[in-house]
Amino acid sequence: MNYKQEKTRYISYCGAYCYLCDWFTDRHRKVFQTALDSIELYGFKRWLQGRVDIKNLKLGLKILANSNICSGCKAEAGSPNDRCKIRKCAYSKGLELCSECDNFPCSLLKTNKGVVKFHCLENLQEIKTKGLKRWIDQQWQEYINNELY
Repeated sequence: MNYKQEKTRYISYCGAYCYLCDWFTDRHRKVFQTALDSIELYGFKRWLQGRVDIKNLKLGLKILANSNICSGCKAEAGSPNDRCKIRKCAYSKGLELCSECDNFPCSLLKTNKGVVKFHCLENLQEIKTKGLKRWIDQQWQEYINNELY
């Protein structure tokens, strides 16, 4: 495994790891497709009729099941339309991870709902203490290999 590539491409500045993300890995699309298939396959239309607009529900699930897969946070770095304040900050400082910053952990990270929800600060702290190679190996062993096989 190329650990440098993992760091520069698949670990976001804030510490999220692309291979654990449903949007990056395509897991979300499978969920929506399964829901769409289940409406017909298991007769859920009968229970939904009169309660929801089945045609629009199916259309929405189809749109989500065919939505684009995320290319990863770092693929959007440097874009003039970047909407992520964390990414803009780290990119402007030439960092690959927020944990490389002298102000780590800053209030921008500590108050970001996604960073908190997905334990990104903990990820960055572990990378800092364990080292990148060991942290990535642990992610692959605990989570990714279980998902792939």
